[in-house]
Amino acid sequence: MKKREKRKKESISIQRSISNIWFMLRIAMRHTPGYLTLICLFSAYSAAEVFLEFTYATKYLLELIENGGTFLQAVHFMLFILAIVMVKLVWGAVMDFSIKPKAKEKLHQKMRLELYEKAASLDLDRYDSPDCYNEFVWSVSEVSPRMNRILDDVVSLVSNLTRILVTGALFVSLDLTGIAFVCAGMVLMVVFNLSLSRIGFARDEEFVPIGRKRSYFTRVFYLNDYARELRLNPVSELLQEEFHETNQKVYPIIKKYGKKGMWLGFLGQFAPEDLLINVAYLGYLVYQAVVRHAFSYGSMMALFSASSTLKRSLQSCAMLFPRFWQHSLYVEKIRTFLEFESRMSEGELTCEEEFRELSVENVSFAYGKAPKTLHGVSMQIKAGEKIAIVGYNGAGKTTLIKLLLRLYDRTDGSIRMNGRDIKDYNKQAYRGQFATVFQDYRIFASSLADNVKMGVAEEEDSDVIKKSLQESGFGEKLAELANGISTQLTREFAEDGVNLSGGEMQKVAIARTFYKYCPIIILDEPSSALDPISEYRLNEAMLAAAEHKTVVFISHRLSSTVMADRIYMFEAGKIIEVGNHEELMRQNGKYAEMFRLQAEKYGTAQA
Repeated sequence: MKKREKRKKESISIQRSISNIWFMLRIAMRHTPGYLTLICLFSAYSAAEVFLEFTYATKYLLELIENGGTFLQAVHFMLFILAIVMVKLVWGAVMDFSIKPKAKEKLHQKMRLELYEKAASLDLDRYDSPDCYNEFVWSVSEVSPRMNRILDDVVSLVSNLTRILVTGALFVSLDLTGIAFVCAGMVLMVVFNLSLSRIGFARDEEFVPIGRKRSYFTRVFYLNDYARELRLNPVSELLQEEFHETNQKVYPIIKKYGKKGMWLGFLGQFAPEDLLINVAYLGYLVYQAVVRHAFSYGSMMALFSASSTLKRSLQSCAMLFPRFWQHSLYVEKIRTFLEFESRMSEGELTCEEEFRELSVENVSFAYGKAPKTLHGVSMQIKAGEKIAIVGYNGAGKTTLIKLLLRLYDRTDGSIRMNGRDIKDYNKQAYRGQFATVFQDYRIFASSLADNVKMGVAEEEDSDVIKKSLQESGFGEKLAELANGISTQLTREFAEDGVNLSGGEMQKVAIARTFYKYCPIIILDEPSSALDPISEYRLNEAMLAAAEHKTVVFISHRLSSTVMADRIYMFEAGKIIEVGNHEELMRQNGKYAEMFRLQAEKYGTAQA
């Protein structure tokens, strides 16, 4: 039942199929103007040249001999054909070695950039949905090869239509009966190939989750991120066993669709091709030329050759139209992804006024249909304050930050900046008020300067970048780097690249908050890889450097909360205690208990 419903969902109308193909062709024409026209013109010329070189030349030369023509006439005709062939060869060489490679490279780059821009604009909750993530993975992996296949098939369609046009003109001028033989075969081919396309798509769809899992195993074994774990733990054997089990799931799918495809493919080739064309029509032509003398031997050979050409062209079209329908199913996913509109409302305010206050009032939130992560949270963050949000892992701290940044919209309650609902602001302008470092920050395979600026760093940026690194505590390491801020990070693409330690990478990530001029800095456990003493010293230095800014730092370790103006203690998605360090210690509640346990464990200076 579920399979039938899924198939019905995947079924799209002929009009939508055409629209999807046209959607992809418009992309090609937008990014590489003239390329589609040029390859279609060359395809049409090549098809017409083949007809002239073989079919029409056979008719002309045989009739020339039958009618007592001269050798000079034959030479003139052959020179004419040679000139047409030479034009095709030169044009084809230019296309294959110059025009096509450049146009394809440009097209693929532009399409991927379009996908990347769309991905960067997606609401974050789209990544929480496996179906959405599959759509994105499908789109990125399919867009370039699918565009290539669509363009190849459009070119093939133009070529086949040109052959059908010129051979059809020959049949109209000499004998229409051959078209009936060929069309009968084509009808059978269409029926068989439509069935084959449905089988092919259903098979590929079942392969998608298996392919994703196999790609995961590939990443694990070749990416540097997993190299140490693979060598220090016996997990490699487990992964290989799972890889083998995943591969075993492929064979039942191949078997399931293989038998159907084999019989349909055999019947689709044998019935229309061998019986209706090669045998029946050839007998008819011999009868007309030898017995009835209805046309010359040259016309007989030209018609038989044309029937083969027409047969192949119609068969190719019979295969192309179901393939276009199949393409449209894939394009539908790509198109759906590219046409996705954000569900988050977009305000018009541009955050021109100076930041004064951020207020959270009775906010609750749930990820999709999951139970609520936050329950009735209320808090105030005023300009210049240093706010600590603390609690054990899973308490809801990071979820609150995502709501403050408007990466998600709250389920209930309100969040206001300077008295205005944050939904009233332009999303990018609002998010631009925050400089943020999450605990799962990323370092990119680029220069140190680029990693701080998070964009292409220019010469005029160097002083600000160096200052930001000093403020984040990276100054000593920077002094050791021979290439300074031009040092390439990671050795993935540069042999002289530098692999930083966990603590050093965290300082680079934190430097981004100092480089980016924003009134509010949010630090979501960015120093979690440091020991508590180092974390305390780093936080102390950061807070001093951000003296005139609003800072919100989140942690389940309390090494630096003594420096906060106000502390919010979270538990199970709720705020259970509020106050500064001294006040909360006097309350002798959960915060005090947590602080003392950590002080005993680490022997922190604050204890």
